[in-house]
Amino acid sequence: MEFDRRSVARTTISKSALLFFDAQRGVFTCRVQDVTNSGAGIELRDLNLLPLNFELTFDNFHNIRECRVIWRQGDFVGVAFQN
Repeated sequence: MEFDRRSVARTTISKSALLFFDAQRGVFTCRVQDVTNSGAGIELRDLNLLPLNFELTFDNFHNIRECRVIWRQGDFVGVAFQN
């Protein structure tokens, strides 16, 4: 049995989102697997290089969340929201 260290339970979702971190590198698609008010679990799509800080939008740039990578395991990343 794996111990869950999260202090807040996450809501499981499966929603497409866009992430970006450098205007010259473009915008990348990803899938948000779970979310809270303070962070999310994100599945990357063939994105090998990801900086520690990036931005994420769930609604086509109407709202943008600044993110910081907390951990990464292959294509799955845990992030904390900065704003």
